[in-house]
Amino acid sequence: MKNILNYYYQIIIDDDKIDKNGCFSYNNHLFCLYKYRRSIEEIDSLVALNNYMIDNNIQINRIVFNVYNKALTFFNGNYYALILINYEYHGGIFKFIPLYNNSKFDILKRNNWSYLWSSKIDYIEYQIKHIVNKYPLIFKSVNYYIGLSENAIAYFNLLKLNGVNLYIGHRRIKSNYLYNPLELVIDYKIRDISEYIKKCFFNNSKNIHGLKKYLMGINLTNIDYVLLYVRLLYPSYYFD
Repeated sequence: MKNILNYYYQIIIDDDKIDKNGCFSYNNHLFCLYKYRRSIEEIDSLVALNNYMIDNNIQINRIVFNVYNKALTFFNGNYYALILINYEYHGGIFKFIPLYNNSKFDILKRNNWSYLWSSKIDYIEYQIKHIVNKYPLIFKSVNYYIGLSENAIAYFNLLKLNGVNLYIGHRRIKSNYLYNPLELVIDYKIRDISEYIKKCFFNNSKNIHGLKKYLMGINLTNIDYVLLYVRLLYPSYYFD
């Protein structure tokens, strides 16, 4: 990593100063160098959303441009992005930030769940015949989770969602996700909540009473509750 930082960011640092997550201190600031795992076509919108949030005093870490004034650095077959860490994650989930004028962020939208999930199922069903021998456990379990997904899609397709606001959310709830601009997507309010509940369930990190108290305190609409049910039904953890 030091070669990327030295050449592309003029940050002179040794590898032993960089932790396993790509994070390091330099000139009294904390940085993280992440491998970029999204579509290249999304980076301009991610930068624009990052700037929008910073300009509106919304807590988010900052994408740092390299010496060629690019948000991404290509090195040894991979793209990387350097993030200036102004906020560190200590638990909880993102506050709700609506994005009313969101047309310029269309590429970041993930609110067409029916299309996205159906495409995922189609891809997996096509691949199943190739994994019978290599991954027998997946072969035995996959139809159950496809069934869950199809039920989630059916419920979603019953909803009338015209006029339902979209919010700034995250692809998945994981370590250091909260203020990471590379994790941002545009979706319904319920996205982060449902993925947070799934994470709590599998980590056994929050009891049902705590979740109930939380849900009662955030003023969800009837549509929000149905979307919550739909999103909890969809097994994102399995497909990931």
